[in-house]
Amino acid sequence: MGRSADQPQKRNTGTTGTKRSDPSLVTFSDKNGRDGRETEDDMLLDDELASDPPRPHTTAIRRATLPVPRPPTAGLPGSPVPPRRTGGQPRQPISPQAPPINIPPAARNIPRTQAAPVNDIFKGKVHWLLPVGIGMIAMLVLWELGSLALAWGMQRYDDIRYGIPRTYQTDAVVGHGGDNAQRPSHFIAVNLNRQAIVVEFPAGSQSGALSYVVPYYILGPGGDLTPITLEFRDVTADGKPDMIIHMHLPSQDQTYVFINAGTKFRAPTAKDIIHL
Repeated sequence: MGRSADQPQKRNTGTTGTKRSDPSLVTFSDKNGRDGRETEDDMLLDDELASDPPRPHTTAIRRATLPVPRPPTAGLPGSPVPPRRTGGQPRQPISPQAPPINIPPAARNIPRTQAAPVNDIFKGKVHWLLPVGIGMIAMLVLWELGSLALAWGMQRYDDIRYGIPRTYQTDAVVGHGGDNAQRPSHFIAVNLNRQAIVVEFPAGSQSGALSYVVPYYILGPGGDLTPITLEFRDVTADGKPDMIIHMHLPSQDQTYVFINAGTKFRAPTAKDIIHL
C-alpha cells in the first residue's frame, strides 16, 4: 500500500550517509588528520597578528608622531594653554566672522611720469647783456603793440569825424562870385577811391559850382581812408588867398596847391613861386 500523506517521513540515519550539520559550525582538518578545533595558542597567535601591522618591504624606519603632553599648568588662571573642554562644559557660541575684505593686487610695471626739472636761468652768474636784450625785446613788442593800438584808435576817430568816404566841408571868402563874410563860398573835399576831389559853391550858390581834382592818386596802405582837409592862405604873395589841399596819410601829410586866378582856382605852373 502506498504511504499516506499524513504519516511523517522518516529520516535516513544510516551510518553510510553523511550527517547534515549546522552551517555556522566550521570544522578544519589538517594534513596529519588532527582535530580542526582551535587551541589557546592559535587564538593568541591570531591576536598578535591582528594587533601588529604588516611590515613594509623596505629597510627605512618611519618615525611616529607622538602626541605632545599637556603641561601641568594647563587650565589654570594666567596659563597660555586653554583648559580642556569636557563633555559637560557648554560650548562657547561662535561669533560671526566679518566678511573678507577684497584688496585688489597692486599694479606692477606702471610707468610713472615725472616732471622734468626746470632750469633756473637766473641762478648763478648772468651776463649783463641778457637782461639788456630782454628789455630791448620787451620795448620793441610794446612799441609795436602801441603803434597798432594808436592806428586803430585814429582810424575809429576818422570814421566818426569824416565818415566813409572821407568828407570834409568848410566856408571861406576867396573873392569868387561876389562872396563876402555874410555869404562865403562853400567847399566840400572828398576822398573818392584814392582820388582827392574838391567842389566849390561860389557865394554858396549851387548854380555856379566848380570842381577841382588832384592830378595823382593817394598811394600807400589805407589810402582810400585818408582824410582830406582844406586851407586858404596866400602862398604866392599876390594878395589873393590860394587853396591848399592836405592829404593826411598815416606816415606823413601830402599837400597840393591850387592858385587863385580871381574867379576860380587853377593848377600851379613852373612860373609860380610858392612859399608854404
